[in-house]
Amino acid sequence: MKLQKNKFLSHRGGMWEVLKIALPLILASSAHAVNLLADRIMLDHYSDAAVAGSMAAGLTSFTLSCFFLGVIGYTGTFVAQYYGAGAHDRVGTAVWQGIFLSTLGGIFLASGWFWGEWLFSLFGHEPVVVKEEVEYFRLLSLGGILLLLNTAFCAFWGGRGKTNMIMAVNLITTALNVPFNYVLIYGNLGFPELGIAGAAWGTNLSALVSCLILSGFFFLPSSSRRHFGTCSKIFDWELFKRLIRYGMPNGIQFALDLASFNIFIIVLGRYGMVIQAGASIAFGLNSLAFTPMIGIGQTVSILVGQCIGAQDIEHAKRSVRSARNLVWIYMAFMGLIFVLRPELVLWGFSNKNPEVIETAKIMLKFISCFLLFDGLFIVYSNAIRAAGDTLFSMLAGTSMALLMQATPSIVLGYFKINVWIIWICIVVYIVTAGTVFYLRYRGGKWTHMKVIEDTAFGKKEAAA
Repeated sequence: MKLQKNKFLSHRGGMWEVLKIALPLILASSAHAVNLLADRIMLDHYSDAAVAGSMAAGLTSFTLSCFFLGVIGYTGTFVAQYYGAGAHDRVGTAVWQGIFLSTLGGIFLASGWFWGEWLFSLFGHEPVVVKEEVEYFRLLSLGGILLLLNTAFCAFWGGRGKTNMIMAVNLITTALNVPFNYVLIYGNLGFPELGIAGAAWGTNLSALVSCLILSGFFFLPSSSRRHFGTCSKIFDWELFKRLIRYGMPNGIQFALDLASFNIFIIVLGRYGMVIQAGASIAFGLNSLAFTPMIGIGQTVSILVGQCIGAQDIEHAKRSVRSARNLVWIYMAFMGLIFVLRPELVLWGFSNKNPEVIETAKIMLKFISCFLLFDGLFIVYSNAIRAAGDTLFSMLAGTSMALLMQATPSIVLGYFKINVWIIWICIVVYIVTAGTVFYLRYRGGKWTHMKVIEDTAFGKKEAAA
């Protein structure tokens, strides 16, 4: 019995192999969650308008980035499959295609400075909140290129399963972002009091430091240039087109999924500042459950991608099972806290309006209803996309998001139907999405897919 347990944990594709890659990514994702939560807490202490505005503006900014993030992030799948196939000389070239896309995307995002005020005037929020939203959004738009570049550079380490570097950089970002916010939001240590603009500047400055570190370790080491071609064959038109072909559905799904969620958040704002501020707090706390699981999802993409490259499907399936078990354990734990002891996670919010806190508690109970199915969605959607099944993922994912999340939110919000009916629709949507992607994975079509060229598969055998 003991032997079986150890085998379950330590064999190829077991929990230990998953955790070795996932733990640094979980810490990196958790560091990002701490950044978001610190922003919420500091802005909550600053003003109700600031914390309410940060949610819609931050999510809108990120939604506009998502198409590019989805395409650029798919660079990691190319890196993983090339690495698994032994075609190491193609790794650096794959990352470079992501860098080029980051530059193009950053130019588009920066244009948000000019049309941000018009966009937020359409949302129907209270004027004092709109003012905060516009200020926050404009500054985040200028720093959008840094987010995209960091995603491209991280693919170099993530696709190869070398995730400690990603963890270290994200921890540095958090270590800088929190004090940046502290001095810039409140005007401490002789700095000007910038309020919500200070939170945006803190985010941008810490992202700039991360970009400098990642680019330095990508370009400078001679081992990277020699083994992975990080400074040779910079542009490859065929590879660029293939990244667009497989990455674009990924980007469209990512953008429309988050856009539909953003519509939900915007509609909540129409129910007043109490509901909007409560949602900001509840989803900030949800990031403690959801964001670490993004690290597990990234690990699934890495391992499945490498196994596709190595043509070892059974290893990929074992890795997915192990990741699913880890996700379920953590999601169940967080769900119990949200339902039974929400004060354990609400302690940082000393909002003077108790109605906001009570509203957040109710929302946490709704969130707990879909956490396990959210875990299914994370694991199985990453698994099939890592093989190249991005078209189905886009069609199924966006259809459900638009029909089951965005449309009910718009219709029910327009008629000012009870806000908790909208929340019930969100629970039904996520339960359905998790089930659909599980069934697609079980269908097995992903096992016959790949994104890299056929000639790459012979390099591992040739090297051996």
